[in-house]
Amino acid sequence: MIKIFELISYLNKNTKRKLIFIFLVIFINSLLEFMTIGAMVPFISFVSNPEKISEIELLKRTSDFFNIQQTNELFLFISFAFLITIFLSGFIKIFSLKIINDFSATLKIELGKKLYKEILYRDYEYHLNTNSSQLISTQIQQLDSSLSVISEFMLLSLSILSILGITISLLIIDFRIVFFIITLSSLFYLIASISTKKYSVIYGKIIFETRKTIIRIVQESLGFIRQIILDDSHDFFIKEYDKNNIQNSLAGTKSATIAQIPRYLMESLILSVLVMSIMFMYFSGIDFNNYLTKIGAFILGLQKLLPLFQKTFTNVYSIRQEKLSISSVVQLLKEAKKYKNNSRDKLVNIFKLKTNIIFENISFSYKENKVLENINFCIKRGEVIGIVGKTGSGKSTFIDILLGLIKPSSGNIYINGKRMDANLFRRFRLSVSSVPQDYFLLDRTIEENIVFGKTKSKIDYSLLNKVVNISMLRDLINSLRDGLKTFVGENGVKLSGGQKQRLAIARALYKEHSLLILDEATSSVDSETEKNILENIINNNPKITVLMIAHRLQTLQNCDYILEIKNKKLIKYQNISEYKSKYETNKK
Repeated sequence: MIKIFELISYLNKNTKRKLIFIFLVIFINSLLEFMTIGAMVPFISFVSNPEKISEIELLKRTSDFFNIQQTNELFLFISFAFLITIFLSGFIKIFSLKIINDFSATLKIELGKKLYKEILYRDYEYHLNTNSSQLISTQIQQLDSSLSVISEFMLLSLSILSILGITISLLIIDFRIVFFIITLSSLFYLIASISTKKYSVIYGKIIFETRKTIIRIVQESLGFIRQIILDDSHDFFIKEYDKNNIQNSLAGTKSATIAQIPRYLMESLILSVLVMSIMFMYFSGIDFNNYLTKIGAFILGLQKLLPLFQKTFTNVYSIRQEKLSISSVVQLLKEAKKYKNNSRDKLVNIFKLKTNIIFENISFSYKENKVLENINFCIKRGEVIGIVGKTGSGKSTFIDILLGLIKPSSGNIYINGKRMDANLFRRFRLSVSSVPQDYFLLDRTIEENIVFGKTKSKIDYSLLNKVVNISMLRDLINSLRDGLKTFVGENGVKLSGGQKQRLAIARALYKEHSLLILDEATSSVDSETEKNILENIINNNPKITVLMIAHRLQTLQNCDYILEIKNKKLIKYQNISEYKSKYETNKK
């Protein structure tokens, strides 16, 4: 229950006010339940024993207050009062369900956006260390489960207050019998709740874990589909999926069965008690006419109470079962406080590279393994720099530190003379275009992939055509029936490796930023095309600063100098010839 209130605490003030209104309506519903049972007593009394109407104090006062003289008029008044109470109670029930369901939809919109925003605004290191399937599971399935728990909580409140209203009205009619029945019912459901607690937690955990695993399996298999087809390894993933799906389904089925068992046992128990009571009255020679009013009230009360007791039990069971889901959502929202420095405000001022970038005693360690150590270096605006090094030497780490995606273990970075912090890095990244090794293409048109995020009315077609030419995409586009409007498929599946890389380069150039980072950006392109693309970039953007990570030496022909990352250090070579000479010497 505490986790539910924690989750509610993340709602805005307006949504919390709606919650207060819902509980007010729930309270009114309980009053109407009380009035429905109360209104039925005089109605049955009138029908069963009209000559004793004058003995009922409530009816005498009603007649005097409304100046009712005739018996028929009083009967009509009582009947209409009873009917109005019934319809009002039904209307409030429907209204309660509507506002609870509307509130659930509001929660899904508000918390869904908040959770998604928190996930996207987490820093790069967080995403490096967190499996995306876990985040997808939390965002979609666990969030839905958590919201259903809040709905269950509100329905639980509705059931409890309704039980309270009906119980009070029945206690007034006959305290001893009703006290016995309510105590019996409460004890029964308390024992049932305690007995099933273990199972709700066990099955809830199985459902929670298998949900996450199923998402991970589907995500991995679809992302790995080419290799699955090549290796004919479909069965491996199908078996993994099937195993978890069976566990999830069986846990859900067993859980649903356990949640319904008390209902049928309780119905049998109460009806047995009722039948035995009538048998006792019959063999004791008790006149049923004297008890018709009470029997009618008890039957109506029990008809309302039994489903409410079952709903209460089911609500509690469901809340327990989804405890892990709601905990995972609350935990993610709680962790947001760690990232409060990651400003959510829309940036206006871009921090562009105007003079230089200075690395001052930069070191970086990953899990106690040093990757970079005491890097001191200066990058001047307008330079074209090649970065080389063996796989795992720290090239990508160097770039990530430069962009502020990961924090160095020690040292500082200065850009334009300013010591960089999280906010400055965020503004600086808006002036950087990057083509990483693991670039991502949208399942949209070539045009949409290049302009990335721009609405049609804001597309600069002159610039679009310019970057198409620079990235050597013109021949490809001219050969396609739909040209720029051609859909590329999921992550560019309809394009070749080289075409995808050129599209990613065009996207980076369209931004017209002052710093361009190419991380193996032309590795799938033939040598001649690569040479032309790099020359086009430099010739068409004379003031641009370019950092190129490459393994092929010919890629670095146009660089002003070469940086090699080796043994955690940065080594500078004045030109490609010097690096080639050193490279050939080391090779020998």
